[in-house]
Amino acid sequence: MMFHQLPFYLYLFLQLQVFIFLTNRLAFHPRFRILETAWTFTWMSFTLTVQTAITAGLAHYWNFSADDWTGIPFFWKCFTAALALSVIGYWAEFFFWLLFIKKPVESRLLSRKLMKIPPRFKPPLEFLKYLGFENQIYQPEVVEYEVRLPHWPKAFSGLSIVQISDIHYGKYINLDYLGILIQTAQKLKPDLFALTGDFISFQKHIPAMEGLFKKLKAPLGVYALLGNHDYWSDGEGMRKALEEDHIRVLRNEAAYIKRKGKTLALMGVDDLWEGTKNEAPLLGVKADAKILLAHHPDHFYLAKKTKAHLQISGHCHGGQICFPLWGPLIIPSTKGRKYVEGFVREGDTTLFAHRGIGGYPPIRTYCRPEIVKLILLSSD
Repeated sequence: MMFHQLPFYLYLFLQLQVFIFLTNRLAFHPRFRILETAWTFTWMSFTLTVQTAITAGLAHYWNFSADDWTGIPFFWKCFTAALALSVIGYWAEFFFWLLFIKKPVESRLLSRKLMKIPPRFKPPLEFLKYLGFENQIYQPEVVEYEVRLPHWPKAFSGLSIVQISDIHYGKYINLDYLGILIQTAQKLKPDLFALTGDFISFQKHIPAMEGLFKKLKAPLGVYALLGNHDYWSDGEGMRKALEEDHIRVLRNEAAYIKRKGKTLALMGVDDLWEGTKNEAPLLGVKADAKILLAHHPDHFYLAKKTKAHLQISGHCHGGQICFPLWGPLIIPSTKGRKYVEGFVREGDTTLFAHRGIGGYPPIRTYCRPEIVKLILLSSD
């Protein structure tokens, strides 16, 4: 019986790796104006069907014992070898990046506080706690970091930014709840706010966004980007709602801030998946300090190309559904788990990827929502 053979479970593990890889790269990126839910479940169902059919075909020739493998047809030998090598290659590339390309970030955690949310907010899917998983959707953290950036001008040393990302307004992330989060964010008193996209998932939610962010005030302003979900809903309508709250929405452009004779360019690139593809204005930006706001962390190539000191992103939700030892499950990025959350540095450019506030489905395990304050310091 193949269920008694260790190679069978190794084979299932390899197929699971392939399923996760394809799901993160295809299933979470709808095309042709197909609804996200329909696209996602269609791709996942198709992938599982194909994998099941292949497994049934392989099982016809192989009982999954190590001794029997040499006797199976050449085609199936090539398939199993290719499957194993593809998974090994994926992880080999990741560990090469981890050991030789990723650089240490000079960051210091100043504080991490769990917000006190009123008991009227009850997380959905509470039955998960009986399976050993707690839905942390209503357990937001307020996190403050100091981060030292290579070649960051001393004129801007101490600049503080509060980032809010991936709200995904809806039934559970409602106005009552968001009001508490925004009030908490304002108490952090940053120099500027960065709202890095995915405010809504449906066009009907735009009216709820009108006036929501008016309470956010900062000396250097409030800046925002649109994310892929905003564009799938109504990008233009979401932009207007933000601008009516006096929030500047950056779309392939830069805002300039002067201090002590130096200039900071706060650059904003349009969404990687759905925005206007026009990087030329950002490539021509000249400033003493550069920060790139990008909804998708995969825009990190552009941050390095423009020689930005820092990129601030969201999108991946920190994986959203994570497991002990394994880590994140949902990573809608072509870079895998490289840029899923937190700090990353390649060369002299640093990336910070925010975990976000909401998510779909409305569940977070081992991945709390967060409001983040970054204090930028010079490492020179």
